Amino acid sequence: MSNSLVNLITKSQRSVTILFTDIVDSTRYWGRKGDIKGRLMVDQHNRLVFPVVKKFRGKVVKTIGDAVMASFPDREDAIRAAIGIQQALAEYRRKDDSFTLKLRIGLHTGQAIVEKRDVFGDTVNVASRIEAHAEADEILISSSTASKLSRKDFRMTKKDSFVPKGKSRSILVYQIDWKNTPSVINDINFNSVLPIMARQRAELFLYLSAALGLVYFVFQKYLRYMLVEQERVDILTYSPQQMLTDHPYVISVFVTAALLLLVSLRYLYIIPLLWLRLVKGLFGYALIFFALFYSVGFIPAEFRYNSNEILYESSHLFVEIVSDDAKLYAQHHPYSDVVKSPKANEIYLQVDVVQTDEALWNMVLIKQDVYAWVERLRPASVGVAEARLSSSNKFYFRYMDMYVLLTSLLGLVWGFFSFSVKPV
Repeated sequence: MSNSLVNLITKSQRSVTILFTDIVDSTRYWGRKGDIKGRLMVDQHNRLVFPVVKKFRGKVVKTIGDAVMASFPDREDAIRAAIGIQQALAEYRRKDDSFTLKLRIGLHTGQAIVEKRDVFGDTVNVASRIEAHAEADEILISSSTASKLSRKDFRMTKKDSFVPKGKSRSILVYQIDWKNTPSVINDINFNSVLPIMARQRAELFLYLSAALGLVYFVFQKYLRYMLVEQERVDILTYSPQQMLTDHPYVISVFVTAALLLLVSLRYLYIIPLLWLRLVKGLFGYALIFFALFYSVGFIPAEFRYNSNEILYESSHLFVEIVSDDAKLYAQHHPYSDVVKSPKANEIYLQVDVVQTDEALWNMVLIKQDVYAWVERLRPASVGVAEARLSSSNKFYFRYMDMYVLLTSLLGLVWGFFSFSVKPV
C-alpha cells in the first residue's frame, strides 16, 4: 500500500457524530402488508427524517433498507435531529390513527474516515450497535457523545451498559428524554419539502437548463429591445457579449453562480416541492415555446389569420451589429478614434443617420449620454468587396409572438401538475 494512499485516508479522519435510525418491526410489516405498502412506509419514514437532518446541518450518508445513516459535525445538532425525528413521528401519529410507524435511534461520537459519499470506521459500527440496542420510540447515545453535553439543554439518564457485537468491552449508553423536550420542529413544514435522490437531481438539472435557455432566448428576442428603448443601456442590456466585454467581472459572477448551482445540485437532497413543480413547469413552457416558435414557418399562410399583424412597434430604431469587423468611432469617418469594437448581434439605440462620401453612418447611444458612430454599409474598394457592418430596424411584437407566448402556458400547466413524486 502506497504512503500517498495512507496519507490521503489519514487526512480524511475527523470527529463526527453518527446517527442511525431503524423502523421497529419493519420485517413483520412487510410480511403482513406486502411489498407496495412496505415501500410506502419506508418512503414516509425518509420524508420525515431527511428534512430534520437537513435542518440541523447533518448529511444523510446512505439509506440501508428501512434504516438511515446520517453524520453531523456537531454532537448537539445530532441529538436535536434525533429529538426532532421522534417528535415528528409522534406528531403524525397524533394526527393519523393509521400511522403507527415507530423508530429506534442510536448515536455515537468519535473519529471516522469521512469521504464525499460515505463514512467509515469503528464509530459507524458502534453507532449501529447502539441503535440496535434501543427500543421503540427511544434515543440512545454513547457515553462519548454524552460526555460534553449540557444537562441544562438535554434531559438524559443512564440506561445500562452492554457489550456490542464484535467488541470485548462494554459501553455505557444514555437515554434522551425527547418527550419532555420543547419541540424543535415547529418551523419545518413537512408537506412543502421533497427529498430528492440522484435520479431526480439529473431531472432537475435538465429542467433548469431548459428554463435558463428559455430565459436567454426571450431576452435576446424581446426583452433587450424593450430595455434599450428605455435608454437603459447603462445596465448593459444590449447583448451578453457586450456585457462580458465591458465588464469582465461578470464572467466571474456567472462562473461562480454556475459552480454553486452544480455543487448545490450534487449535495442537495431536500427542496421545496413547489420549486420542483415550477421548474418542471418552466421546462414544459420551454418545450411548447420552442416547438411553436420554430414551426410557425411551416404553417400555411391561410391558417395564420392576423399572425403577422403588429401588436407593438418600438418608437425608436435599433442598430444591430451584423459583422465582427464593425467599429464604433468617435466621429463619422474611419480615421477617427475607435471607441469600441463590438461583436455581431449587439444592438444599440439609433440617434441619427449621416450619409458621407465614404459610407452611410449610424449614430448610436452606447452608454448614458455617450454616443458613437458605426458604418451601415462599407462600399467596395480595390481588392475589397462591399460589406454590411450593421443594419437599422424597428422592433415589432406581432400577434404570432403573443400567440406563441400564451399557448406555451399550456406547457407550464402540464409541467407543474405532471411532476411525479418518486420514492426516496
